[in-house]
Amino acid sequence: MKIKVILFGHPNVGKSVIFNKLTKLTAIVSNYPGTTVEIYEGTLEYCGHQIVVVDAPGAYSLIPRNEAETIARKILFDENYKIIVHVVDATSLKRHLHLTLELLELPFPVVLAVNQVDRAERLGIKINKEKLEELLGIPVVFTVATEGKGLEELLKTIITIAEKLDNKYLVRKTSTEKYLSRIEKYISPKLSSKNKIFSKAIAYFTVVNDKEYSHLRKNIPPAINLEEIANKIVTNRIKVVEDIYREAVQKGEEFFKVSLVDSLLVHPVKGLIITTSITLAIVWLTLAVIHEIAHRIPSMIYYSIYKKIVWEQLNKILPENIVKYVLIGDNPGVYSSMGLLTTGIFFVFFMILPCLIVLYFVLGVLEDSGILPRLIVPFDCPLRRLGMCGEAILPIVAGTGCSIVGVFSTRILKTKKSKFIASVVQWIGVPCMAEQVMIWFVLGSHGPAYVLLLYIILLLVTILVGFFLNTVIKGVEEPLVVELPPWRKPLLENVLAKTFLRVKEFLLRGTPLILAGILFVNILYYTGAINALAEFTSPIFSGLFNLPKDTVVAIIVGILRKDVAVGVLKSVAPQLSPLQMLTAITITTLCFPCIGTLVVSLKEVGAKQTLLMIGLMIIVTVITGGILGLVSSIKP
Repeated sequence: MKIKVILFGHPNVGKSVIFNKLTKLTAIVSNYPGTTVEIYEGTLEYCGHQIVVVDAPGAYSLIPRNEAETIARKILFDENYKIIVHVVDATSLKRHLHLTLELLELPFPVVLAVNQVDRAERLGIKINKEKLEELLGIPVVFTVATEGKGLEELLKTIITIAEKLDNKYLVRKTSTEKYLSRIEKYISPKLSSKNKIFSKAIAYFTVVNDKEYSHLRKNIPPAINLEEIANKIVTNRIKVVEDIYREAVQKGEEFFKVSLVDSLLVHPVKGLIITTSITLAIVWLTLAVIHEIAHRIPSMIYYSIYKKIVWEQLNKILPENIVKYVLIGDNPGVYSSMGLLTTGIFFVFFMILPCLIVLYFVLGVLEDSGILPRLIVPFDCPLRRLGMCGEAILPIVAGTGCSIVGVFSTRILKTKKSKFIASVVQWIGVPCMAEQVMIWFVLGSHGPAYVLLLYIILLLVTILVGFFLNTVIKGVEEPLVVELPPWRKPLLENVLAKTFLRVKEFLLRGTPLILAGILFVNILYYTGAINALAEFTSPIFSGLFNLPKDTVVAIIVGILRKDVAVGVLKSVAPQLSPLQMLTAITITTLCFPCIGTLVVSLKEVGAKQTLLMIGLMIIVTVITGGILGLVSSIKP
């Protein structure tokens, strides 16, 4: 028998740990159609049954407040018969039970997986499993997902339900029956045949004026006061949750103690200072590891092994024509030529991929340790002033390693506005690891003060652009609601599983985009379009920016690699004064993103928004470069 299981629940309750433990390395990652919201799906064989497990995006309610929660609900409605496993945190069961009651309005069997019971016991929380099952009318399984405890029982419970019901939908009587049955009879005739089985849940969505189903309210007689019914349903559920919690849960004194570390980290001022320091320490430590392990060693392997096997051999047998140049370039340098099998392979497998492995591994450690949600809270207030939310700090941090990863990471953000602004920040304000190394090498030769001044300029530009976009783009971020998971020792198995899935996704989806981008730049180069562009823009550089004409080459090279572009400045314009070098590197950083970041942005935010980002980037670059050019032209 094939059994479909949906893991559902709040963020940070252990769904992904349960998913990884059950599915191992069979999981695939895909976007829900028409969105950038990730859906994880994996399979396992157990007792002769094939179980398909879907890890739905985290949701606090079936009444969605953001895109992720909208997709989570669509997964429940769009798929055929399934078993819902509602994963909850044993230490905060009361908060989760409201969602449980919403799920019970659906015609599917529900299993309550009470996770982190070990932590609950240490806090003096005692949950009566049998009483909880009796009061909810559904199976309850206690789990400690990080240790794999309870997962065997969970699978057996799922199979028992599947064999007993044999794909039959459930008709439950819930505490809201008396309110919703009146609404059902008016809206049911208007529902499609597919949605009729969800009539009770849709009646609830209609009563609370959910945007997707608000049109059904016109079918309900005016004499029925929907607002009054909505209030009664909410009041009823609050009472039911309170009654269940009172009868099934006992709390000890430890439950009420707040960790000193947590109280400091979530403080609006102290927390911001501490988490900023932690973030910078993590970023620079990761950059150091990436430079040694994910940059130096792969480069040695490429030049000592791959280049000899591939470039030298193909260079001997391929005739001198455009096909050869597209495949391996017109010379052995990976930066000065743009062959798909040389530059393309080098960038993807010898530069980006090793960096991603290190970054994703570090990210997995931070996620499993519980520190990431604690970074989100103090950064929430300042980032909201720039049109984002606290969660945007995660892609920004990831972008310091690789802008491609940063743009990919914006998919965790829940609104289009936040994704757009966070992507703009990746483009103009966050130099990648490789570029920062070159910045210190080139600009740092004039003194650390110039490097510090560059970072201040980028920060100011980012803040001003954020303020501007927050003003002109409509939309408001939802209030931050985040579960603070317990501090835990990261599990190597879980970290490696998440790293594997994320790297596999990049290889399947990111690699073709990057290679296509390199091919595009290749065509521009060999058709002479790049030279024409250099001639066209040189008056702006020589006049407005007070830079030599040759510096245009760096901007063009920056389309391929920003770090190489910074290095090129030292060779093509060695006569630049410190202020002129600061101007040139600032322009290089603010201007056009590398081709990999560009093509990933096209995929993540769409062509229209990418064009808007390019237009904004050009305006910001011209204004900033013009101001710096004016300053550098002043004679001392």
